Amino acid sequence: MKLRGRRRRSLIVNKSLQYRFLATVVIYGFITVAFLSVYIFVPDFLVLQDESLSFEVRAAAADNILAFHSRIWPAAIVLICFLGIHSTFLFHRLIGPLYRFHWAFEQVREGDLSFRVKIRKKDYLHREEDVLNKMIEVLAGKLESIQLAGLDALKSLGELEQKVSAWTDTDKEPLRLHRQHLDTLMDTARYFRLQKGEHEHR
Repeated sequence: MKLRGRRRRSLIVNKSLQYRFLATVVIYGFITVAFLSVYIFVPDFLVLQDESLSFEVRAAAADNILAFHSRIWPAAIVLICFLGIHSTFLFHRLIGPLYRFHWAFEQVREGDLSFRVKIRKKDYLHREEDVLNKMIEVLAGKLESIQLAGLDALKSLGELEQKVSAWTDTDKEPLRLHRQHLDTLMDTARYFRLQKGEHEHR
């Protein structure tokens, strides 16, 4: 999932999540229209089915139903389409940062601590962006200290090995094991790249 030096243009960056949110908004839109339709149409339908009322009253109820049909459904369709389009842009301000955070987690897993997350001004989750960057910065600082301390320990061990060169192999065994453990520690610490930089989320 490489984002460096590349501008992401698509509004759909997480199909599963964004389509689920969009479907929820559209469903709620249809439910709202359905309740509104029941509130508007049911009284006239009841009047239309009441045979005890005069023909003129029932005809007026039928005219109301036809008039409401011609005005409400086009407006309802336009409203639902508007809600769907607006929600897509609105969710992008949330899903975009989540997409970027997921990329950041992948980078940390791969040992890269050289980046800082930068999301757009109009995106949501800026507080989470700050917390994530501080976490990466602290982690990188601690690992840098471990790497430097490991180098100092290896240097000190090398000096010690020179001073005890006359020792027997048996006497040197603890030093050999100590060097082996330090090498393992340094190999693990070197897995992480610590050079700082910024890679923007667009």
